[in-house]
Formats: sequence, structure tokens, C-alpha cells
Amino acid sequence: MSAQDLSPPPFASARRPLTEDEQRWLACAASMAAAGKAAAQPLYGTPLGRSYLGKGAGGDRTLEIDRACEEAIRRVLERDAPGEYRLVSEEAGIIGSAGAPWWVVVDPLDGSLNAKHGLEPFGASIGVARGDTLADVTVGYVEDYVRPHAFAAVNGAGLLLAGEPGSGSTALLELQRFDSELIELLLLEAGRPDRHHFPYHDLSAIAACGRSGEMRVRQIGSIALALCYLAAGVADVLLGAVRARSVDLAAGLLILAESGGGVAALDDSDYWRQPLDLEKRGAFVAWRKGLDGAEIASSARRLRPALLLSP
Repeated sequence: MSAQDLSPPPFASARRPLTEDEQRWLACAASMAAAGKAAAQPLYGTPLGRSYLGKGAGGDRTLEIDRACEEAIRRVLERDAPGEYRLVSEEAGIIGSAGAPWWVVVDPLDGSLNAKHGLEPFGASIGVARGDTLADVTVGYVEDYVRPHAFAAVNGAGLLLAGEPGSGSTALLELQRFDSELIELLLLEAGRPDRHHFPYHDLSAIAACGRSGEMRVRQIGSIALALCYLAAGVADVLLGAVRARSVDLAAGLLILAESGGGVAALDDSDYWRQPLDLEKRGAFVAWRKGLDGAEIASSARRLRPALLLSP
């Protein structure tokens, strides 16, 4: 089936009409994620799925489930891509001409450690860009491989999907309230404990940025899905105390931005200027719509010296 046959129906929530290229890339990304999900389902939590195959291009351990998801996703991309592209993938690395008009940034299995142990969540993160930085991402698509949850956005058109894959629904979004200053749920993405040195109590400084005496902390193990939970208002703040890569961030950050949320680096750099590559870069904090991002960023940056973000 060609990409021309895969155009999705119009999204009622779009702030502007989608271009033909945007619709075709959205459809291609949805098909890629569906293929990855089908490949993951028989493998997660199994001895075969967690078989170690070596290190991927991003430097992390590659498991059989990583390989299966990437191969399934790349087959769909090669078949259905609407135009010439340069692929940036966690496992395969950077493939294709630097002069290609499109950049496709893929983490075929964001949350590999969860998948290895049969835990949740984990899923696909697919970003499509018209340039080589996070600011250039045009289409973002993230799908949970375990639940019927998918998230999609197009730059300037808004958050188009926060619900069941293929539905065009924003059901998850519609359950939340963005007029509240309550910071109730902080998501934490951290690395190995020996690489950090912050008292747990210090996280309460972020709660002080909103109206909260009841903040709780959760670590879910998937940066892409955590960003989408902010976009949908399921969670309030994400403290990314890790050196994240563009493959983890490209789709989720666009989805968050199009929902009205924001992100800031903890070192005062412009987080959106990060190149679309496989290098690990600095820690960040992100927040949902309706919160004071400047205050949250300032509070999170005061924690940075204690985070000890070693490689």
C-alpha cells in the first residue's frame, strides 16, 4: 500500500488545514507505530525478547525486541514514506543523504527496560522534521505499545490525537483541566542512582511553583510517553534528570508544545536548538499548559548542581 492510500481523515481539532505532506507523514507515522506494536507484543517480558544482541548506534544495549520493532518500523517507512528522508534511529543510527528534505527521528521502543521485564509503559516515538534541530520537527506521533493510547500533533495545527489510535479523538485531553494551578503529579526520569545526589525532599521545591500540598512523584521509564502525559494533562511536570537524545524527545516535545505546554534546559541553553542526532545532551524540565513555566524552570535549575548528571 502506498502512502497516497494512507491519508487520515481530517482532524476536527486542527487549528488550520493540514497540508498534503503533513497528512501523508501522519499516516505513515501511524502505520510505522502500528507495525512496531505488532512486533513488540509477542516479545515483551519474554526470554527471547530480552536476548542481548550488542550495542545500538545510540550506545545503549540492543535487545531482540528492539531489533524486531525497528525492522518492522523501517519496512513501513521504506515502503510508505511520502518523500526522500534522512533517518535518525536509536538502533540503526543516521542513514540517508544529509540533503534530503525530510528528517525522520525514531525511537522504535522507548522504554526498553520496561519491555524487557514485562513492565509498562513503552512505545514508539516518531518525529518528522524539515530541518536538523528539535525546533524543525513538523509532525510528532507517539503510541503506547500496551494501551490503546496514541498522541499526534502537527506544528501550528495543534494537538490532533490524544486517545485511541486511528480515532482522531482527544478523549484523554478532554478529561483534564488546564485552568488549575495544582501540581499534583510530578514525573521523574532519572538514571542510575549512583549518578545522582539530590535529596528526595528537594523535589518539593517544584510543587511550590503551583498550588499544591499533595504532590506525588512517579517514574514511568519512557520520556516520550511522559511528555505526552503532560500534553494531555494526565501529569503536571516532568523533571528529566537525564542526558536525553533527540530520538526520545522529537515527537513528544512537539506534541507538548502544540498542547500549550513548555520545556526548558536546566543549563539555560535553548533546548529547541538541539540537533537531531544521537548525542546525549542536557537535563530538562517540562510542564503542562496552565502552569508558570518560568517559575518551574527557575526552581528546577536550582536543583541542577545536586543532580550530578554523569555520562
